[in-house]
Amino acid sequence: MLDPADQEAQHLEIRSLSASHLPTLYCKMDFVREVNPSSAARQQENPSSLPPDPRRELVERVVNSQEFSRSAALRSFLLHITDHVILGRTEKLKEQTIGAEVLGRKSNYDPVDDNIVRVRAHELRGRVQKYFATEGAEEPIIITIPKGSYVPEFVPRRVVAAEMPPAPQDAERSTVAVPKTQTVIRYWLPLAGLFLVTILVSIALTRFAMKNDKRASVVPPSGAIRDFWGQFFDKPDEELRIVYADTNFGLWQDMSGKTLNLGDYLSHKYLEIQSDKLREVATRRATSPADLSVSVHLASLTGQFGGRTSVQSARNANAEYFRHGNTVLLGSHRSNPWVEVYEPNLNFELKQNPDSGAPLYINRAPQPNEAAVYAIPEMLDTKGDEQREFTSYGLIALLKVCGEQGLIVVDEGLNMQATQAAGDQITDPQRLDVLLRNIGHRPGTDVAPFEALIQITSLPGGYDNPKVIAFRLRPAESCVGR
Repeated sequence: MLDPADQEAQHLEIRSLSASHLPTLYCKMDFVREVNPSSAARQQENPSSLPPDPRRELVERVVNSQEFSRSAALRSFLLHITDHVILGRTEKLKEQTIGAEVLGRKSNYDPVDDNIVRVRAHELRGRVQKYFATEGAEEPIIITIPKGSYVPEFVPRRVVAAEMPPAPQDAERSTVAVPKTQTVIRYWLPLAGLFLVTILVSIALTRFAMKNDKRASVVPPSGAIRDFWGQFFDKPDEELRIVYADTNFGLWQDMSGKTLNLGDYLSHKYLEIQSDKLREVATRRATSPADLSVSVHLASLTGQFGGRTSVQSARNANAEYFRHGNTVLLGSHRSNPWVEVYEPNLNFELKQNPDSGAPLYINRAPQPNEAAVYAIPEMLDTKGDEQREFTSYGLIALLKVCGEQGLIVVDEGLNMQATQAAGDQITDPQRLDVLLRNIGHRPGTDVAPFEALIQITSLPGGYDNPKVIAFRLRPAESCVGR
């Protein structure tokens, strides 16, 4: 089981619950890609290289405490920023520098796309605070790391005593009877609602800006973006429908241990269970940051083609909504049951491990050098030890509906990072160009129906190394039913 500080860090990233499925719940969100071996070694194994300083001695006590015993990354983080304060190099304590020197990122990585430093800093603040409320309760000096900064401050306890919240163990005692699932709900659901509002506002603002920019005419994109998305907008003012996942529906299934289908979803069968907690989850509406990000990018693309965007929650969609037009489905059938309609046409089928419930892809017809199953580690959050990174998978499918009734895109993944990666593959010009070259597309022509399995390295708060590891091409004239 995770201790409260680990749970707090996990809640921060659970706010990016994959629309797909809460496969995110199957993965421990406390993974560490992070420690730069040479940096960590210099800081932890050779402290004598620094001049004696009571601040360093205090930090040594903190990092050697039980609170930090299983987190090499946070130990290195705290030692790193402390040493820079002692040496008077606080100007180097920038997000990108810390990511590269302490958390193992490349020197040119983009903190906008990868928030690992902010996530780890949030966790570090929580653990430092807990140390001074428990093991370090008698320390006369308190370490604080102000929000928005990575420069630690060392202040007398009496100055901050009035500001310190109750010790974490007191909070635990006051909530000891609250089940773990209820704790997850308390932290996550309010943020989920905020994400839902954010996605609608972001897309509305994007559409408004494009609609009201009278100074420039619409110049459709070229290259891979044109080949893939141009066929969606072959008529003036064409509409692109985006159906984002109902994350709480996936959460409900994870909490209840039940697996429901589209029929159950439409009949609201999941509301019949006699549980106040589950009913609260079921009645709330939310989606994930992955869906938010992909939806905003899709809205931007639509504007570039002079089209319109219609954004709809899976819960609000109905059969009529899918009868005509072009549609993008975000998330797997676990949180977007409408994907179930098109899954029989796919080679890579999302299933669950019957023992652990972890998501996986079944390869219906493996080709040479392909695996029969593509899965993520099972129930990593129960192991209690720190994980660095793991391999995950996402799926992109482009399908043509029979009778010239439109095109369908499916964007899903085994966890939130994989869903995001799949969405980035089809909205970023450079990544889409690589994807299309990998599947043998001929530039300058409409992309034919296909499906591609994407492999990524899933990291805390991001992903790396996306690549196509398997794909299936369909004849250009092939189509599927609605």
